[in-house]
Amino acid sequence: MTIQDQILAAITMWRENRGGGMPGMQSVGNVIQNRATKSGQDVYTVCTKHAQFSSISMSNPEAYLWPIAADPQWQKALTLAQQMAAGTLQDITEGSTSYYAASMSPSPPSWAASMTPTVEIAGQKFFR
Repeated sequence: MTIQDQILAAITMWRENRGGGMPGMQSVGNVIQNRATKSGQDVYTVCTKHAQFSSISMSNPEAYLWPIAADPQWQKALTLAQQMAAGTLQDITEGSTSYYAASMSPSPPSWAASMTPTVEIAGQKFFR
């Protein structure tokens, strides 16, 4: 993993679920890593693929937010990205490659019907 991969992974985790604390951001990191492993692509490509992480590649209010160095959640996201790079980030999503906000229920995205649900972490439902 390059430093660019690590920073983009940290930004994606921070934007997608900093409100879920360490588990929320870690679960997003797990999905990034699982997609990269499954597809053979680097983290940068996974994170920037159109319409996959709305806070990165779509017009979403989160896409315009940037962390400040003193933000404790940003520091945690950087630590999680370093663990991804070292290969020591534990997968708490049971191999998930997709997720959506639980608040979308009872109308989940159409793709969810064809996937296997795994866990719910910090307000998000995960699938593989």
